[in-house]
Amino acid sequence: MINSDISKDEQIAQIIDHIESTNNFSTKTVENILSNKIVLTENSLNIIHHELKTPLVPIRTYADMLFQGKFGHLTPEQKNKVEMISANAKQLQQKIEILLDKKIHGSINNVDDDKTKSSIKEMEQQNMLLEKINQLLVEKSDRDDSEIQKLQNKAVESERQKNEILQERLILNKTVHFEEQKNFQLGRKNIIIIAIFALIVAVSFTSYSLYVVDLVGKQYQVSNLGKINSGGYLIQNLRGDTIDTWLSWRLVPGSTLHVGITNAAKYPDKIPLIKEVVLSEDSVDIDDSLLHKGLRGSISTYYVGWKGALEHISAQSTKFTIPSNLDVIDTQAGEGDITIILTNERNGDGYSGFTKSIADDSQNQILKSTITIYEVDKLNDEQFKTVLRHEFGHALGLAHSTAPEDLMAPTIQTAYPYISDCDVDTLVKLYDGGMNSQVTCEK
Repeated sequence: MINSDISKDEQIAQIIDHIESTNNFSTKTVENILSNKIVLTENSLNIIHHELKTPLVPIRTYADMLFQGKFGHLTPEQKNKVEMISANAKQLQQKIEILLDKKIHGSINNVDDDKTKSSIKEMEQQNMLLEKINQLLVEKSDRDDSEIQKLQNKAVESERQKNEILQERLILNKTVHFEEQKNFQLGRKNIIIIAIFALIVAVSFTSYSLYVVDLVGKQYQVSNLGKINSGGYLIQNLRGDTIDTWLSWRLVPGSTLHVGITNAAKYPDKIPLIKEVVLSEDSVDIDDSLLHKGLRGSISTYYVGWKGALEHISAQSTKFTIPSNLDVIDTQAGEGDITIILTNERNGDGYSGFTKSIADDSQNQILKSTITIYEVDKLNDEQFKTVLRHEFGHALGLAHSTAPEDLMAPTIQTAYPYISDCDVDTLVKLYDGGMNSQVTCEK
């Protein structure tokens, strides 16, 4: 009997031993019959014929299967033994055929004895053993087939899972690539949107800023000013000679420059206008493009009154004191450092205003300035303030400006008749010992 629980190598060894034993026994039996050591009857010969041929086929079959490694790996010794079994089985088949030929020719005696029966019985046992071996081998083959099938199923399942994983990776890669492209496109779209939005905001902000600047500048525009020929100013020395030179006031630090108004009672409505022009400290910001001095968005500061302009520059260190302390008084006899005369008379040269300064030409020092405003009854408030603002610049020492859009131009054409940076910069240079009173605008 073969135990199915033992190892494969041990089972192979047992199979080889049983096949070899059966083959040897069958061969020995046939040889004894052929040598007449065993005498058989007709009936016994038929039985032996069947019993001999029954194990012969499985012996050769199992020998071939063992040799081909169907039941496992054989050692070199086992291979030699299986080859010998196979060769003996072939010889046995030849001997059985010789035995059958004797039967045909009647050379077998009709004798039956106990020895023959014993041989037959042993052959039956050997045959049963082969059948048992065959059964075990079939069961083992079935188990191996089952294991092979399981392995094949596992291989198929593994291949399926592998394909699924590959498919998932492919889908994932496509999804990732699609998302990357989508994010890239979305990023580009967002950048474009942000850029457009930023551009819109910038344009809107610029437009808004320019709009606001335009409003701030334009609200100080004087639209009914007309063309004013203020252009007359005269400088005389103490001998009464007309001179052409640069002049400035020479005041003690902290002293006040007094501005007197004659005929103030006759023109009470002009007093507030005079005080605004002389004493106002207000300033306004105006876009340079409105005066054709620069691009839109660039801004310059202008002063409504001379006190504000003079205080702005008085903090600077200059050779002579800039007269920033101003005072307006009502006078009938021409008191004050600067006297303002109001009249309805017309100037013979067509001037709206005229300034005459008495100077010590040896020191280039202003001693007294007189401002006359003509045809006061024909000037509106803005025209009156513009003429006075221009003439007060002469009274402080300024000559005419080379810039037609400036307040100190000989003929006032600007719609923004305020004290400019050009005017105050010229005053700083003049009171710092400069020898030029002409207003020059660098902007």
